[in-house]
This record gives sequence, structure tokens and C-alpha cells, in this order.
Amino acid sequence: MVHTNCPSCDSEHIESFFTIKNAPIYSIVTVKSKEEALAVPRKDIELGFCHDCGFIFNRLFDTTINYFTGGYEDQQGFSNTFMNYLTGISEELIEKYDLKGKTALEIGCGKGDFINLLTELTGGKGIGIDPAYVEGRQNNPNLKFYKEFYAKRHGSLPADIICCRHTLEHIHGTEEFLRLLRSSLGNKTESVVFFEIPQIKRILEIPAFWDIYYEHCTYFSPGSLARVFRKTGFEILDLKLVYDDQYVLIEAKPSLTRSHRKFEIEESVEDLKELVDIFTVKITEQLDGWRQKLKALKKAGKKTVVWGGGSKSVGFLTNFADLELIEYVVDINPHMEGNFIPGIGKMYVQPNFLTDYQPDAVIIMNGIYKEEITKTLNEMGVYPEIYAL
Repeated sequence: MVHTNCPSCDSEHIESFFTIKNAPIYSIVTVKSKEEALAVPRKDIELGFCHDCGFIFNRLFDTTINYFTGGYEDQQGFSNTFMNYLTGISEELIEKYDLKGKTALEIGCGKGDFINLLTELTGGKGIGIDPAYVEGRQNNPNLKFYKEFYAKRHGSLPADIICCRHTLEHIHGTEEFLRLLRSSLGNKTESVVFFEIPQIKRILEIPAFWDIYYEHCTYFSPGSLARVFRKTGFEILDLKLVYDDQYVLIEAKPSLTRSHRKFEIEESVEDLKELVDIFTVKITEQLDGWRQKLKALKKAGKKTVVWGGGSKSVGFLTNFADLELIEYVVDINPHMEGNFIPGIGKMYVQPNFLTDYQPDAVIIMNGIYKEEITKTLNEMGVYPEIYAL
């Protein structure tokens, strides 16, 4: 099935500009055996650009598949670098919106790391909603979890701020979901809504092909995100890029009238189209460059590992699995150890595995962790060549 209409504005003025063949449909589902991992279904990705609102999405995304309840493993809280970031944005939200002692609700809470942190910092209560939540990951008595998808009835839950981090990019019907959220809040025009989403401009500029994978069916820029929020009945309070421009943060509140306030970082549809055109030229060079690097490592007989499991490793290795260079992917999340990468079949290992394995090269899936990872490697007596995406 090809989606002919934009999920963000319903326009039919869609241009396809990039395709990935045979991508695994899962990226951070825990798979217990190599055979099971290699049996994960594969489907094509076809990115489409909407000429009316600038939204980018996978035109071939299969909306009939349940992506969220099959052993989803998405915790990032084992990294000091990430936790310092998460604490910083939490403290900023608490101060800006006077959240001390208040109640926070998180849509798509995963294993509850963020809502737990936010609740500990506010001294208030927290509510997490996610069908993939695993009982026992959080033991905070001030937290309550609902193992289900967000629905209109959840709008009646007491919440001074509604958070949604790294969830919207997994939802194909973006406008539909935001209208559901707005409808559920009704006349609660003082409720703050906070979203954090990977942003597409950086992916287009680098170009970061490893950040394109099947489970991410939607790709927002600051401009396209702001446009759909205003369209669905929200007034935008703040809009900014963070985490080395990898994420876009939006803070908003329900509005009874159409908001027209714009922010400096909102690019126009025409500006984003220019980046799309540049991407289509640069992406072949980027992919060819990495293929040559990996071939050289293999020819030299160098043991090479990827550091950073989950989606980025799937996005990266999908393009080079045929080289059969990488045998192991390192991840500090202990819940991933011994599992296998969906569609790729390589095993996740903990960092201490490298003490005996002694890799010659380590490819870091997110360069923001380079300093933290290099320090960990050196403390274990491992001194490989470092390549950071």
C-alpha cells in the first residue's frame, strides 16, 4: 500500500525522494535467537515530502502491524551523558511551569525513566501510559501506569503537564493523534503539552541515513511540527533544537482560537525542500563512503563492533549487512544483552565483553556519546580506532 495523502495535512502533493529496500520492520524489539532475528519481516521504506506543509513520512508504512507490544526495549537511562541531558530539560520544565508538587502525565512512557525522574524532581505524582510498559521497572509509589494506548478518556486524568517523548515519530496518523490529544483536553487551556521528537533537518543535512528506519514512519522539522500543532488547536509556547540539534522540543497549550505566533527556527516549506534536494545528491556519496571504510576494515582483518544498539544500529547495518563485518553490537542497557538485532541477527553484548574480544575498531552510533564511550573503553584497557556517526 502506498499512502497518497499527507498524514499531517491530507495534501496529495507528495514527492518521493529516498528509498531503502528490505528494511526490518522492528528495530528495538528484543529477539531471543539469531534465527528469530533473521526471520523478522522486511519491508521497503519510501520517504515522501509534502509540498504543502513540509512533512516527511514513509509512504509504504504498514499501519496494520503492532509495533509496540512485542518486547520493546527502549531504555536510555544507563548513560550519564543522556541522564544529564534528561535532568536538565526536566528541571527547566519544572521551573518554567511551576511543577513542584504537581502531577505529570507521559504518553508513550516506555519503561518509565522520564516520568520517574520528573516525578522525583517535582515531588508530585506521575502517570505513565504505554502498552509496552514492563511491570517492576519503576518502584516509585507516586507513579501509576496504564498499559494501553492513549485514548480520549485519559484526558480526564489529573495532569498539570502532558509529556510525549520519542513517540510521535512512531505514529503514522500524526494530525489524527494530535486532534485526539486536543479533544481529550477539552477546555483545559492551562494544561502544558511537551513533545520531544527527532528532527529531520539534521538527518537531511549530514545526511544521517542511520536515523532512517522502518519504525520511524514520520519525520518532523521545526516548521512542519509547529504547523500541525497550530492546525490541531494548540498555542505554541516554545520551540527549540537540543542534543546537538538531534531533537526538536515543542511546548504548547490548548487554545480555543487559531494561534499564529511563529518562532525563528521554523523553516519554510521551500527551505526544507532545498534540504531534501541536497540530501538526494549527498546520500549516495555518504553510503558509498561508509561502504568503502567497512570494506577496508574487513580487508585488513580488523575486528569491528558497533556501539549503540536499537534503532540507529538497525538503520546503519541494514545498508551493510552483506559485508558480514560486524559480529557484535555493544549496548549498556543490560536488558538487551544476549538478544539479537531484528533482521540483522548480530548479538547484543555488554561493554565488558570487549575486554577479552579486544576490537580493532568501534563504530559509535551517536557521536554525542563519543567521550563517554572512549573513556569506558580505555578504562577497560581497550584502545581501538574510533569512528563516530
